[in-house]
Amino acid sequence: AFANPKSGLEFIRAHAQEMSEEVMYKHIELYVNKYSVALGLEGRDAITKMFEKAQELGFIPHSDRKLFLS
Repeated sequence: AFANPKSGLEFIRAHAQEMSEEVMYKHIELYVNKYSVALGLEGRDAITKMFEKAQELGFIPHSDRKLFLS
C-alpha cells in the first residue's frame, strides 16, 4: 500500500459503502501506517493492552492463548 497506494482500491471499492475515491484514500492513509509493515515492540504492547482492557471490561472472554505467533 505504501509503494502502490492504488493497488487495493478495487478491493476497497468492492467492499465500501458508497464511498468516494477521496474518502477511500483517507481511510487508507488512516489505517495503513508503519505498523502495517511490522508491529514492533510498541505495536505488540499496544495490542496486548487493548486485549487486556477488552477482557477486563467483558467485551471478550479471557483466553490463555498467545496473541502473536512469534
